Amino acid sequence: MADNAVRLGLLANHQAEEAWEELGNRKGSPTEFLRAMERRGYLTPFQSSKLTRGDRDGFFLGGYRILYKIASGSFGRVYRADDPSSGRVVAIKVLRKKWSEDKHKIELFMREGKMGMSLRHPNIVEILAVNQEASTNQYYIIMEFVEGGNLRDFLQIRKKLTPPDVLRILEDTAAGLAHAFAQGVTHRDMKLTNVLLSSQGPAKLVDFGLAGAKVGAGGNIGRVGEEKEEVSVDRTVDYAGLERVTGAPHGDPRSDIFFLGCLAYELLTGRTPLEYPRSQRERMAPKRFENIVPLSPADAPAPVARLVENMMMLQPDLRIQTAAQLFERIRECRAEHGGAGVGTAAKKGQATIFLAESDESLQDVLRTKLKEEGFRILIAADPTRALDRFRLQPFDLLIVDAATTGESGYYVFERIMEDAMRQEIPCGGILMLTESQLEWQKRIAEFPGATALIQPVKYRQLLKSIRAYLGDSVQRAEA
Repeated sequence: MADNAVRLGLLANHQAEEAWEELGNRKGSPTEFLRAMERRGYLTPFQSSKLTRGDRDGFFLGGYRILYKIASGSFGRVYRADDPSSGRVVAIKVLRKKWSEDKHKIELFMREGKMGMSLRHPNIVEILAVNQEASTNQYYIIMEFVEGGNLRDFLQIRKKLTPPDVLRILEDTAAGLAHAFAQGVTHRDMKLTNVLLSSQGPAKLVDFGLAGAKVGAGGNIGRVGEEKEEVSVDRTVDYAGLERVTGAPHGDPRSDIFFLGCLAYELLTGRTPLEYPRSQRERMAPKRFENIVPLSPADAPAPVARLVENMMMLQPDLRIQTAAQLFERIRECRAEHGGAGVGTAAKKGQATIFLAESDESLQDVLRTKLKEEGFRILIAADPTRALDRFRLQPFDLLIVDAATTGESGYYVFERIMEDAMRQEIPCGGILMLTESQLEWQKRIAEFPGATALIQPVKYRQLLKSIRAYLGDSVQRAEA
């Protein structure tokens, strides 16, 4: 048993030796050996069980060591795994073997992974890889591990959530949806199990397996996705039923907003607004969507009830139209309800600076120094995060270090300055350039409030430029 565990790469020789020291000999039972390894944290019960059965595979996928099963469904199983060399923890979703010959199921599964890899946002679970294991033919998706649980798990424990908690979850999910919509992707499977609630962070959207793409340019909604058998998946039936009743086009982004409203309704009340009959015909029936019981004053305060009911308006034109609009409405509702921006909003008169900086050491230095000056600091290594944030919630000043972010940093800087000028949003910009990037200095001259600094840039020089713009900005905010 010990030799097998070492040969499979689950144990190192010195770890097995520790078991002999604990047990006092090498002639104990395999069970005693495995329990000793579990007590020391070298093996998990999942691994021990497979070793006992004599399994030769299924211990690793994509270079990650599988630790134990987290969840399972009709489509796939999800495991917790780690990188043996770095210790990084990930989640691995594996397509069930019974679907490994079903081309449609394989297409949906692989599409989920590839779609997810195109979406990078704090409120969307990050997909790291999607592949097929050559030795076992297993299809798998490697994703960010979220320490916590899905909303259904939380609801089963708490029965229903408070309005402030629901608004916070809505704000996070709306931000994730807004990013997806901006990339031309709709989710098409909004439900409790597809929102993960981290124990120490934001809510995150997961499972874009039924996602549609692309939303037409200029806001026109074309037929999206390739769901030829759209009634073969329960959740797709729900979306198809809603869009048939309302005459909305297939893949309408506002359908995600409707079902996110249903999710909020259930979190507030502990009961689902829609019935879920087994019959496909009944799931598509108009009365199912027309007979939703309105929220009562006992379910939610008036501002929260109005928000959720607006999300769930049957006629799409009466619904909140985009996830970006929804995000703003949620923040307004939090302010009206007295829970605005808990842990997120800036103090009155406090200017918000977004710093796009890929050098982690510089991130830490500037974060500390600028916070000491009284500014609210948002930092991202990926400059596109600044663009997403500005479109959802404009900040006062953008600082981009083009020396570390390169052309993408300049592109984002120019786009944000253009948007600010066109929409008449007061937002300044500081672009830090190297000698080889001086041509960009001329291009930004047309933007009011934008300035360029040439490397090497001293902190005092940067702070002087910040104050040159934000001095007036803060006074306007306080006024």
